Amino acid sequence: MQTDKFQPKGTAAMQNFILEGKKIARPVLVTLCLLTLLACILSCTLYREYTIHFELDPWEIGTEFLSLLFPLFVTVPICWQLYYERRDRFLTYTLPRISKRRYLAVKWCACAVSAFLIIMLPYFISALFALYVRAPQELKPLPGGYSHIFLSLYAQKPVLYALLLSVWKGLMGALTMTFGFVLALYGSNVFVILTGPFIYVILENFFWAILGVPELRFVTAFEPTSLSALAVPALSFTAGPALMCIVMGLVAFFFQKVKKRSIYLV
Repeated sequence: MQTDKFQPKGTAAMQNFILEGKKIARPVLVTLCLLTLLACILSCTLYREYTIHFELDPWEIGTEFLSLLFPLFVTVPICWQLYYERRDRFLTYTLPRISKRRYLAVKWCACAVSAFLIIMLPYFISALFALYVRAPQELKPLPGGYSHIFLSLYAQKPVLYALLLSVWKGLMGALTMTFGFVLALYGSNVFVILTGPFIYVILENFFWAILGVPELRFVTAFEPTSLSALAVPALSFTAGPALMCIVMGLVAFFFQKVKKRSIYLV
């Protein structure tokens, strides 16, 4: 970790950001390459067993596995490193060199950018493969009552639609990683830290489905096409992320005030 006592804050922050990125570069790059390759292959092959109506349909079919497992993809390759830094007291070692808030802020930024790229790039690149690389297939006429979120954009400007949705999913991936980041700051069980966001998304999904309000699920915010266009109000894009932020705050409060755990072990 670079000391920032004799350097401009912007320069020191950028150097620290690059250093933190290098710490997780290998698992992030491996995950990114594997997900991109798998998403491209599935987007160019899996659709053959389905009836498609638009050029982007194969992309939605081929990337369904990402919508189910994305919490694991953005926490396992990233949050393990913070856990071991805290367990091995490396965080305490950084105290004389950089302030607590600045170090954690730079580290979170590096982790958030990594999580964003892990989700955004596989989605968007696989969309380009679905549009321009896959073998053409006859498009079937639309059935009666067909609906799709942002249908005109989906049908007429598929590249723009794919880019916007990929960026949005990348942001949701960064938010999900933040949940694992908070757990890594206080938790002592690496299995709970790495799988906690995934378990939360599964349980929250089940809870809202039982109550009959699936539009409040975090999965709906990540994958708005899981509901029909007529059933996706603006609340569906904000309710799940807002609830996750509240849960993260409660988790941090519980560890700090109830369990009396400190981020910096001495």
